[in-house]
Amino acid sequence: MYRACTLAVGRASVDAEEPEAVTSLVRALILDMRWPDPATPEILIAGENVTPLLREPGVEAAVSLVSRIPEVRDEMVKRQRAFAARSPVVMAGRDIGSRVLREARAKFFLDASAEVRARRRLGEEREAGRASFFERVLDQTRRRDELDQTGQRTIRREQVAADVLVIETDALGIDEVVARCIRAYREANGEGAAGAGRRAAP
Repeated sequence: MYRACTLAVGRASVDAEEPEAVTSLVRALILDMRWPDPATPEILIAGENVTPLLREPGVEAAVSLVSRIPEVRDEMVKRQRAFAARSPVVMAGRDIGSRVLREARAKFFLDASAEVRARRRLGEEREAGRASFFERVLDQTRRRDELDQTGQRTIRREQVAADVLVIETDALGIDEVVARCIRAYREANGEGAAGAGRRAAP
């Protein structure tokens, strides 16, 4: 959602470092989400599916500037809660469990070093056909961590609350991480193998 806001800011030629202009645009933004297939959620701006555009370099470079504006975050929190009330959902974000969905049935903190996260992001970039290199992506990863240190987001494992399960993912693949999250959710909620979840907040 923050990436979609950042995309809209760029399209409108609004300076991402002008909080009042950014906030005004975001509050007026017609933003929606849908997940016809749970594995491929889509985010829409004024009815346009912009999901494929959210990893572009311009968005990547400016998203932390937009997301750190308190008024923008307040607006997104309201919308995220509305989406969660509308349909069963798994939400990912650095303030979901601590602020947006504190009542979530399961909360996970997926920990990984900056180097591992950068390698994963580099793989995504190359799969999307965008030329990049490791040092640049690593610098972007570290910069985002620094910009996200606002006191409202969980960045490091020592900031994790007592009701959050920490999963160290450096040596794990996606399927292994998902399996651990599902197992922990079912154990926490007394569900069997066929149990289904309503809300989870990584």
